[in-house]
Amino acid sequence: MLTPVADRGDALALLRDHPRDALTPEAAAVLRRSYGLLFACLHEAPLRLPLCALLCQLTEARHVRAFRIRTLLQLYKATHDRALYTLLDAYALFQPALLLPVDEPVPMDGGADARGMPLDTWAHALPTLTLPDTVPGLASAQVRSRVPRLLRHALALLPALEPSNSHSVGTRLAASAGRLLAAHHAHRRDKGAAPPADVPPFDPGAWALLDALYLHVAALQAVPRPLMPLLVHVVQSMGQDVLTHLAQPGGLAVWERRWRPTMRRLVRFCAWLPPRPWDELFAPFFRPLCHMAAMDGVSDLFSASVLHGMVRLLEHWADLGAPATPALMACAIECQEALVLDGDPTLPVYAAMLELQGALAHAHCAAATHLFPFPFVQLAAPPMLAGSVATLDRACEHVLYMRTHVLSVPDSALNARAVDEMALALADMIWSGRAFAQFLQRGITIDDVLVCDRSAVAVWKQACDEQRIVPFVLVASLSHGALLAPLFEQFCHESLLPGMDIRAPITPSALRGARGAGGLPEHLQYSDIRRQFLAWLAKAGAPHIGALLQALVPSLQG
Repeated sequence: MLTPVADRGDALALLRDHPRDALTPEAAAVLRRSYGLLFACLHEAPLRLPLCALLCQLTEARHVRAFRIRTLLQLYKATHDRALYTLLDAYALFQPALLLPVDEPVPMDGGADARGMPLDTWAHALPTLTLPDTVPGLASAQVRSRVPRLLRHALALLPALEPSNSHSVGTRLAASAGRLLAAHHAHRRDKGAAPPADVPPFDPGAWALLDALYLHVAALQAVPRPLMPLLVHVVQSMGQDVLTHLAQPGGLAVWERRWRPTMRRLVRFCAWLPPRPWDELFAPFFRPLCHMAAMDGVSDLFSASVLHGMVRLLEHWADLGAPATPALMACAIECQEALVLDGDPTLPVYAAMLELQGALAHAHCAAATHLFPFPFVQLAAPPMLAGSVATLDRACEHVLYMRTHVLSVPDSALNARAVDEMALALADMIWSGRAFAQFLQRGITIDDVLVCDRSAVAVWKQACDEQRIVPFVLVASLSHGALLAPLFEQFCHESLLPGMDIRAPITPSALRGARGAGGLPEHLQYSDIRRQFLAWLAKAGAPHIGALLQALVPSLQG
């Protein structure tokens, strides 16, 4: 027999105010045996708030039944009580079919699999789902990152749905999933565990959820607001997890291996972050990412992924004319400088730097000229010599883009003289090898400031020559450069002289024995061979080297 409402209210208020972790297993077992009785009291409004909190604590998979979900949905539709939504959220952990309409016949037994739900039923269910403006639990200090198995199965359905067929359905799908995930990550915690003082790490193994959500975000071309708490939660969890590994020998390497898949997927969302006040994004999202990218011991591949994400967002915001674009530019430039000053950057960092400079030039930012490291400074660095010709091709693409811009736009923000010097230095270095000879005579000047005098350049050249990196003057030449010489040799073997054993460097003297009887026409000039090599490079995926040279070398313009 039920006790009077007032007595039950006092009892439930006592349970609500009593520390949850002080509830003994025996007491919890007794209350779970009375789960149906407690659930029946939800119709009485005075008891609803403390009772929902208690039921959330007691709910197990065996308690989630179709009739209870129907009852909760009907009550919530009538009252819009957020306490009921909290209990609905707890039920959704065990039965993602909660998103389906009330009258939809769905098997709810313990062996039901969410993957068996028809996709069109999901789509039709979304317009009927009413969600509160504020998700309960997000402001709670007792949080735990936990993604149940059935919820993963439900999200695995999302990529199979085509949001482009209906924009409203796609919007509701992304918003609903984001709101559910945010509530789950902030509301649930392991049974029996003490309330943590801060947010524990997001499970790195849950990166498949980010994959499923990104497909819909890309189709919508915007990150819905309900997803932002989840993305911030992932970033902050990464930062908290790294603190536990800093004091351990080799801990950063272990941390990076755990989080690298999550990081790769997280930065993809940056391309579609909507314009927001910079203060709202910098402190919780970008500042932790920049700190992690600049840490000693983190690989350049990991650091470059952070810069890639900022570049994607910069391009997106520049096209939209977002007010926070200048602040984002300053943050990206500062991150680039931190990565360059951290030591000898490797190929991934250089590729990210070139992307950033291209985005700055696309946004007509004057800093694109002032802060772009001269190509020869990059290419002469020892790590680059073991890299790929792709970075040299990207450098040529970027410099040619800036040169075309200053020639076509009379009032360009870029420094035309500095851009012209960059282009000439890069072309001379590739085609004739004269660039460094000029710097040995007059030093290196950037933005009208002598940053490296003749004596310093001479010391630099001597150090490189002693280490036998390459002849300093030929660091990026077609015939002798470590990036291009092996490809020139491959071109000769595959296209110019198949079957001939010719070794780099490919010079006129190296080709002398192949002329005439060797199969190489006597009238074919060395400059024509290099022109053919540039065309071969373009077909192989590096077209901008030849494009830059064609724009600047008169003999290639015919």
